Amino acid sequence: MKTCIILNPWAGRGTAGQRRPEMEVALRAAGVNFDLVETHARGGATELTYQAMDRGYECVTAVGGDGTINEVVNGLLGGRERFGREAALGVVPLGTGSDFVKVLDGVEPNDLAGAVRRLATGRTRPVDVGLISVESPAGTERRHFINGLGMGIDAQVAVESLKLTGLKGFAVYLMAIIRALAIYKSHVMTVRFDDYEVRRRLLFASVASGRSQGGGFLMTPEALIDDGLLDLCIVDKLRLDQIIRYLPMLMEGSHTRLRVVTMGRARHIEVTCQNGIPVATDGEVVATSATRVCVDVVPGAVKLVV
Repeated sequence: MKTCIILNPWAGRGTAGQRRPEMEVALRAAGVNFDLVETHARGGATELTYQAMDRGYECVTAVGGDGTINEVVNGLLGGRERFGREAALGVVPLGTGSDFVKVLDGVEPNDLAGAVRRLATGRTRPVDVGLISVESPAGTERRHFINGLGMGIDAQVAVESLKLTGLKGFAVYLMAIIRALAIYKSHVMTVRFDDYEVRRRLLFASVASGRSQGGGFLMTPEALIDDGLLDLCIVDKLRLDQIIRYLPMLMEGSHTRLRVVTMGRARHIEVTCQNGIPVATDGEVVATSATRVCVDVVPGAVKLVV
């Protein structure tokens, strides 16, 4: 399988770039037919994916974190429309959080050897993605996500994490949470999914195909990436002492039984907020003041190398 490797050298706070020589040696030893290119700007992996599909690559592999995977996914689906071609998605999880791969059996973040074995084997499985339309004062943006979508304080955490350049790993998310708690205000949000409607002050509304977000928080612990549905976690406005008390539960996935938490599963979800809310997909900030977000599942949209 002819493979284009797209490396984000800054993923994992520079870890991905540092491991490039090791990865290239391992790929050659495993007999993978590949070419490697590096991203140089935000959104660059999407454009590189377009170029790879135009040149006939059968697999495009994202080396980095969830943000890099997100860009490649958007390139794969956009390239399908642009060129009428298909390419599989490979993943080498060397990012800060690498939440998406935590839903995959036998796949661990930073496991370079395992990722190379998967690419050498070339087996694939279809997985779902989400399609969002985000309306804000800046206009309307449409894009796909493969793992999760945050609306509210979880997206504010993504905003804050971009400002933290001197930390790595979970420390980034922990410090970003502290900063987000200091500035975020819970507004009235209306969430509609299937035949249900929730309208109250919310800390956040999170939609996911995967189980983990934010560097290890099990927002949607029962989610499946190939069931044709999106899972939803809605959390009411909380006091600071409640947030501190419930955070460990969110990390282990036991928060679903709390009265302040509403869980759901749907094919279409709509969220509105007159005051505007931050929105992030796969850890990447899409908007800082969105007033309406529509989310739809696209079943089996991507062939994932497993």
